[in-house]
Amino acid sequence: MHRIIAILVLSVLLVRCGNGENNEGNKENAASNSIPETKSIGFSILNAYAHDTAAFTQGLEFYKGQLYESTGIAGRSSLRKVDLKSGKVIIKKAVDSPHFAEGITILNDTIYQLTWTSKIVFLYRLKDMAPIGKANWNGEGWGITNDGKNLYISDGSDKIYIVRPGDLKLQRVISVQDNSGPVNNLNELEFINGRLYANRWQYNYIVQINPSTGQVTGKLDMTDILSKNSKTDITYLTRPGSTGDQLGGVLNGIAWDAASKKMLVTGKLWPYIFEIQLNE
Repeated sequence: MHRIIAILVLSVLLVRCGNGENNEGNKENAASNSIPETKSIGFSILNAYAHDTAAFTQGLEFYKGQLYESTGIAGRSSLRKVDLKSGKVIIKKAVDSPHFAEGITILNDTIYQLTWTSKIVFLYRLKDMAPIGKANWNGEGWGITNDGKNLYISDGSDKIYIVRPGDLKLQRVISVQDNSGPVNNLNELEFINGRLYANRWQYNYIVQINPSTGQVTGKLDMTDILSKNSKTDITYLTRPGSTGDQLGGVLNGIAWDAASKKMLVTGKLWPYIFEIQLNE
């Protein structure tokens, strides 16, 4: 008799648990379904500037009229100051192995440079790019930007972490979704006119995100932007055994020129940085 009662009780519990899981799933689906379908953001290409094809671009920043770039791969990582129009590297600071450098941002004349798995953020003085310290970060570092007050960090998931500059104390977490659900692989970030823009690693588009809600509000389709606008041979990006073939010579790198209101876009090992006008 006790065995029968136990079986009945267990059955009821399983049904309740199942209903609970379904309810949670239904809530997530309902939340996603309430998000409007992502609109397409048009753009026009204004210029194509030379870019170092050895630069495995992880971060791009345009600050006070000057371009800065962070490049990856352990043993080849660097922080650079670059002349946009010529592509010439003005200053280059090597990042020691085994660190794999990732995104950068500049706040209060301090350069913040992420590392992928070292759980370290390097800090540099802007005027001469001299190292001035380190900060600890408890996860992977992919992309970073700022809103003039706080830093925003991505880790390759659907989450963006808002942290305080200096000590990187967590302030808030943004969960990014579109009408299909969570949007993961968020990588290089840029904050533009109250909206976040993010490369989605291994996807040929940039998403626009409402930082208050986490909802994706727009998408820039960059499919074939390089192949359609390149005047040079780009087969080196897919040659078997090459860095591009092994690690992915993909779209990655967003910067914003606030003075001209133009966006700069590039990719890992790409021969160009494209200057584009957003058509919103």
